[in-house]
Amino acid sequence: MAVRLFFLLQVLSCLAAVTASPIGCSIRHKLPILSERQPFPSVYKIVRDRAREQLSNDTRYEEVCIIASLTRGSLSVRRTFPAHRTIELFYPMIPFFGPNLFARLNATTVSLELRKGTISELYFGSANHLESLKISDIGLSTFNVVPETNSILRALTIHDRKLSTITPNIRYLEELQLLDLSGCSLTVFDLELVQPMRWLTGLNLAENQLELIDTVEDLVLPELLMFDVQQNDLQEINRFPEMFPGLKFTRLVQNDWKCDWVSQVRATIWARNITVLGSDFGCGTRPNNGGLCCTPAERTEERIAITKTMLSVLAELESSGSSMGTGGESSTDTPLLKVKVFENDTIEGVIGVEMQNVSIYLQEPVRVV
Repeated sequence: MAVRLFFLLQVLSCLAAVTASPIGCSIRHKLPILSERQPFPSVYKIVRDRAREQLSNDTRYEEVCIIASLTRGSLSVRRTFPAHRTIELFYPMIPFFGPNLFARLNATTVSLELRKGTISELYFGSANHLESLKISDIGLSTFNVVPETNSILRALTIHDRKLSTITPNIRYLEELQLLDLSGCSLTVFDLELVQPMRWLTGLNLAENQLELIDTVEDLVLPELLMFDVQQNDLQEINRFPEMFPGLKFTRLVQNDWKCDWVSQVRATIWARNITVLGSDFGCGTRPNNGGLCCTPAERTEERIAITKTMLSVLAELESSGSSMGTGGESSTDTPLLKVKVFENDTIEGVIGVEMQNVSIYLQEPVRVV
């Protein structure tokens, strides 16, 4: 009886050990410690050069654990992730990735990447040791953060076309230095959400569908060095770049900027020696203002009123000139004045006056009325 009991306990112990065993790595490979931890894209030369200089003085490598095709069914209640500093989940098929799964990360894990696969909803929390979280192409439509101050996470990167809004709870990630939301489908971004991030040095909102970057009058991000809004639908950004007193690099190409706004911003950028990366080409009918395609401002009501009045006067002169001939007699000859409204390749609605062999055209365009 005692032998049977001992044997049963051994079996149960083995089963418990299997159940509690960590998830195994599908692939392990060596990675230079700094290669994936540059805080900004390589296009920013100054940071890239600093990273290379540091890398040349630090040739240490670490082992990266890639776990492929992880499913919800393979995650039993007691299974944990392996003890690796850097873990990548490649092609995970887990509809909801919540705090309970983050809690299973080993305390030694500081970097987690979720790539490809399907995780439609992610709720970040219970990972007080994680310094970097990168998410790309997992079909993420909902991203949320536990409403508790997180003082550990330094870098958050999300590239996913299905993500169209950002939770207000992102403000709890107060120690973020890099927030990269490029390649999503955001239409509005409120800078007040990142105001608590006092050490934020890189904000990348490129390749979204942004029509508005909202701000408040007293908002200042003193440590921001790089600001990227390339390839959006922005017309202007209020208080840019004044609210970023430490800004060194920016990328603004491929937007729908107002020409007046571009002219104003260019003067400030020049005075503060901010480097503008990239240049627009092929603006079509729009002007190119210092490397940025822009749209002329809409004409004001006052200008339209003046135009209507001018056209009315010209019409009266034309009628008067054509009805009076030599000696006051009626004439059907060519009218004295001709008013023309036409379009060319660069300016719409130019108004001009022709009188015999003399032609006069307004320098600034107006809308056809």
